[in-house]
Amino acid sequence: MPAYLIPSADGLPWLTLLLLTPLLGMVLVGIAGAMRLDDRIVKLGVLAWTGVPIALAALITAGFNPNATADGQAALQFVEKIPWIDSIRVDYFMAVDGLSLPMVLLTVVMTPLGVIASWGVNTRVKTHFALLLLLEAAMLGYFVALNFFFFFIFWEFSLVPAYFLIQLWGRENRRYAAFKFFIYTMAGSVGMLLLFQVIYLATRYAGAPTFDLITLGRLGQGLPVEGVTGSLRDVIFNYMQHLGVAESLGRYPLLYTSIAFWAIFIAFAIKLAVWPFHTWLPDAYSEAPVAGSVLLSAVMSKMGAYGMLRIMLPLVPDAAQYFAPVMGGLALVGIVAGAFGALANISGDVKRLIGYTSINHMGYVMLAIAAAAALPGGASQDSRAIAINGALMQMVAHGLSTGALFYLAGALQQRTGSWELNGLGGLRTVAPTFAGVMGMAMFANLGLPGLAGFVGEFFIFRGAWATLPLFTALAVIGLIITALALLIMYQRIFLGPTGEAAQGFADLRPMELWSTVPFLVLLLILGVYPAPIMNLANAAATQLVAVFLQALS
Repeated sequence: MPAYLIPSADGLPWLTLLLLTPLLGMVLVGIAGAMRLDDRIVKLGVLAWTGVPIALAALITAGFNPNATADGQAALQFVEKIPWIDSIRVDYFMAVDGLSLPMVLLTVVMTPLGVIASWGVNTRVKTHFALLLLLEAAMLGYFVALNFFFFFIFWEFSLVPAYFLIQLWGRENRRYAAFKFFIYTMAGSVGMLLLFQVIYLATRYAGAPTFDLITLGRLGQGLPVEGVTGSLRDVIFNYMQHLGVAESLGRYPLLYTSIAFWAIFIAFAIKLAVWPFHTWLPDAYSEAPVAGSVLLSAVMSKMGAYGMLRIMLPLVPDAAQYFAPVMGGLALVGIVAGAFGALANISGDVKRLIGYTSINHMGYVMLAIAAAAALPGGASQDSRAIAINGALMQMVAHGLSTGALFYLAGALQQRTGSWELNGLGGLRTVAPTFAGVMGMAMFANLGLPGLAGFVGEFFIFRGAWATLPLFTALAVIGLIITALALLIMYQRIFLGPTGEAAQGFADLRPMELWSTVPFLVLLLILGVYPAPIMNLANAAATQLVAVFLQALS
């Protein structure tokens, strides 16, 4: 096994255990259904069971060495790699590094909130909670799988529980929202699937067929790979020449890696909700049940950014560098459009407003990725690594704050019977705790200094300024407008004259309070001391951007 692949010290398959735990929970829910156990027992059991992945993820994090590097790259740790389908070189390959471990932690932390947000579900209860566990397993598998065969299975399979959660427990337009969400993501994945068939055939022609994402990433970055001469760009170009395609399309290697870039970018841009591929998001977030909104916004949207970092930048760095201004421009439009979309909903649906702020915040992540890939322009490796570190911190902070906001929006709807902001006002007088908790989640979401959202945005702007200064400067518009939209939302709910909704409005119950407090504490801790996330990610981020220090020939 190469030096950059490090198995667990005790030889235990920790990642497999982590992945199987939610699936075992599904089996237990099925047994509970067969035994006709009371729904409340099932809810309590599933909530308790979500603590097991948290414990396993904590053990994995405790054993993770963020500074481990070997052979020119950040080491992959807790590696599990065994042959699966020898005929097409598919391996069961699981591992974590600084890019994936923060996403694993975010997934296991947000799932209990999704379970608590589902406490009011009273139809097909066991099916609902089984789907939540299935969604957790699919997302975890996606973040730890490093063979494209399994990576793509988890990527696609995560759609299934998300689709049914929206379709069966969503609001009035749930069928339209679920269908749009499913078709958008599925359609975007077709190009990526076809691309990897071509890449597999190209590597087979080169003498080393593989679906291994790490091997392909090393090829893309020009690092040595046994049995292959040249980079992935050369491998694809040579295969096109072999097929005779190069004779008709031209002898320009960048042309073929550009095609590969767009096939990958579109698939992940849809999930990240990059403009103009974002239109599914407001519908899905607003029509989903609260648990669906929590997990879609907090974790699933991050799958797109993770895919860009894991696959797009390492595999096609030359095309990513060439198209970085395009990515930056799309990010900027998404930042501004998301901000104004939120502002346009200040009198309407609170979930839709929060959804538009997510488009805005994911635009910052896209800006960081574009900035890391952009032409040098005097930018140092540190600036690019800062941008990627900021993107990872922004993903974590956004997941925590937006998940909390959607949960609290659900609690608001339970009390008022409506998702509309009209008719509210003055609720702080009757529910001061509710106002305080939602206020802190809102300030974390808009990037108030001292909270984690500010750290992510600061690092993104600091890193992006070095390579995309114009886009970075214009992106400040999004910061201002999003903050304005969130402040007006808060004002219309809690401040001003007391509305009719204040009559009989209950403050946060103990379960609601203690469900959100841990996330607010994490946002505060990471805002004051972001090192836990930064230390996890920095080695992987530094190695990832090293290839962009010089224009690729």
